[in-house]
Amino acid sequence: MSTAEVVNVEHRARVRADAESVFRLLSDLDDWPRVFPPFVHLESLGTDARGRERVGMWSTSGERVEHWVALRTVDADGLRVGFVPERIEAPLTSMSRAWVVEPDGDAACVVRLEQAFTVAPGHADALPPLRRTVEEIASAELSAVQTAAELEAAFPELLVVVEDEVAVPGAPAEDVYAFLFDAARWPQRLDHVERATVREEDGPAHLLELVTREQRGGTMTTKAARVGLGPHKIAYKQLLLPPLGSSHHVQWRIADTPGGTTVSSRQTVVLNESGVAAVLGDGAGLGEARAFVRNELSAKVLLVLDQARHHFDHVESSR
Repeated sequence: MSTAEVVNVEHRARVRADAESVFRLLSDLDDWPRVFPPFVHLESLGTDARGRERVGMWSTSGERVEHWVALRTVDADGLRVGFVPERIEAPLTSMSRAWVVEPDGDAACVVRLEQAFTVAPGHADALPPLRRTVEEIASAELSAVQTAAELEAAFPELLVVVEDEVAVPGAPAEDVYAFLFDAARWPQRLDHVERATVREEDGPAHLLELVTREQRGGTMTTKAARVGLGPHKIAYKQLLLPPLGSSHHVQWRIADTPGGTTVSSRQTVVLNESGVAAVLGDGAGLGEARAFVRNELSAKVLLVLDQARHHFDHVESSR
């Protein structure tokens, strides 16, 4: 009688950044979309019966947005973050992953990715492709951690956070959420949107392609993966990036207020230094790039949110 196959795999990389900073990147859910290219959003969903944190994870896979729930444990003293999938698909019978950060001097550390999985008896043929997948994912993720951590340590000015807030009087949060998430209707509702193509996925996630009319003339095509956590949050990640950016993800938080609703936008961008000259011309520096990105992104998100406010102003006045 065959027995279950248990596989333990470890990958490691030396990172030129201090251990605490690297652990923060791995333990802060909001940092994952900029560290790992496929990830769109992570959301804490409370705890399970054993007290483990349930984390919703959304990531892109080709032309799809995939979703699953992982059970997370965080050991801040041991600089360790562990994950176990809430549901496991056959022929796997168990799976676990853990990120472990070990100091290696004042400004460096070793990051280990420990993985273990068990395959049901009689499925030995599944082991080779599983091992290849584990190897590919581990290599890509360790490389992503190394790149993000070392870039932040050496060039912190490449990280730009843009925050804006718009009040929408007289409208409840669920109505504002519905307006913002229903992007298929934006061409009829938002003056600058020429075309919107929404590819629905299972659950509250989709891919969105927009063609917008630009203030300087012409049109721009953008593509994003979006996750709706109604009625209080929408998260999205830009999948088509201009030369000036290497990562761009956004959260809209939608909160009820005594007079209506407030929408707060937080955009996180990692600049691509090599694209500065292509966008702003020779001689432009990071200071100019940071100011340009702040102004451009703030203007674009305020354009959407202000038109949402005007929409509800019109609805209210027509009653």
